[in-house]
Amino acid sequence: MKEYYLIDGYNVINNWQEFTGIRDQDLEHAREILTGKVAEFAAFHGYDAIVVFDAMDVKGPESTETVGGCTVVYTAEHETADSWIERQTYQTARKGCKVFVVTSDKAEQDSVLGSGAYRISAREFREMYYRTKKQIEEKVEALPGNSGRRELGGRISDTVAVHLEQLRRK
Repeated sequence: MKEYYLIDGYNVINNWQEFTGIRDQDLEHAREILTGKVAEFAAFHGYDAIVVFDAMDVKGPESTETVGGCTVVYTAEHETADSWIERQTYQTARKGCKVFVVTSDKAEQDSVLGSGAYRISAREFREMYYRTKKQIEEKVEALPGNSGRRELGGRISDTVAVHLEQLRRK
């Protein structure tokens, strides 16, 4: 059964301590960081993920983009992320898909539960993300040929390595 994660983007940004300084200085950067984390989480587990941001005070229609395999939705003018998520949850759950909604908004949690979805608080999703991050690191360390050391030679291109070797020999 296909699993979907619908994430209330600003709700998560406002609930994760990692975003405290970032969101106040550069909200766009905070959105990019969250989207990257969600994309990493979803790709590792094979989930479809949609991060939804309010564009309620921005004029214009809904816009959608794909970032790293993750769908990012900016709601239409006068539409909240909550209403978009509730509508999408209902439609997706009716198709027989498993839907997880990530938000700490109690009213939204109650609404999506009524649609047959599962709720995950922003705090719980943070813990899930960091467990996944650890699993990814363990898999990478277990790859054949990986000595576990983080040497420079394994992280630079051959051209740069040759150039550095030439400089060293001078």
